[in-house]
Amino acid sequence: MRTHRRIEGAGSEALYNARAATPDYLRIFERWARDSATYRAQCGQRGNCRLDIPYGPHAMERLDLFLPQGTAAATLMYVHGGYWSSLDKSDASWIAPAFVEAGYAVAAVNYALHPQASIGTMANQVRAAAAWLYRHRAGWQGERGRLYACGHSAGGHLATLLLATDWSHFDPDLATAQPVTAVISVSGLYDLAPLLDVPSVTAVSGMARDAAAETSPALLSPHPRSRLLTAIGSDENQGFHQQAAIVAERWAGVHAGQVVCPRRNHFTILDELAHRNGLIFNAALDVLTEP
Repeated sequence: MRTHRRIEGAGSEALYNARAATPDYLRIFERWARDSATYRAQCGQRGNCRLDIPYGPHAMERLDLFLPQGTAAATLMYVHGGYWSSLDKSDASWIAPAFVEAGYAVAAVNYALHPQASIGTMANQVRAAAAWLYRHRAGWQGERGRLYACGHSAGGHLATLLLATDWSHFDPDLATAQPVTAVISVSGLYDLAPLLDVPSVTAVSGMARDAAAETSPALLSPHPRSRLLTAIGSDENQGFHQQAAIVAERWAGVHAGQVVCPRRNHFTILDELAHRNGLIFNAALDVLTEP
């Protein structure tokens, strides 16, 4: 583990309060929910989705699986954001269509939120979802197909932790496996200590200092054969830019590059992931098709 270095200027709401910096964020959330419901209805009619699949015993340990025609090339697990305290997999279905049309299965994952769960518990739930998908992926994808993960904001943090997971400790049956080989993290969080000084974040996440240290990807070592692609919007709070810089430095050996999206804020950046002509979508396809 590397010595912790505080990010310069940490503690300001201006650095990390993305909702305050985006006055129309509720309208954006409403669009996500509306487009997601429409897509689930379309998939239900076509019969190419499986909804609310349990991957564990907790009521929130559920995922929605969206499938392409024929055999999927690989599976992309998507972890929603919301500062570990809000949103739901039902708000994330709209991320799937472009990837499904390109031949990939997409699994939108739920996990328990604060105050029902700690960040460490959430991390373990996302690991459990990855383990479930890894074990069952042969049911919908090709023999050589892999499992990848993608997340936004707090979901990017949880997805990135998969690349630093000691699978032999988490699940002895996976001791020789690396279930997730690459992650696409959009506006992710990698060094959580600065967030302890942001009242709006600590109020909703219940983050404790020991949890911040234990669950900061930037303070952990990734699997050497991993790949992490990061993305950031030009109009995001400066704290997210600093977070992207620190993981690029500390995970330099596995960092697959950074996608900078002009004129995108912390929420509109997801349009670059969800649309076929999006900068993140096309960069993600490069990662998903690498040998």
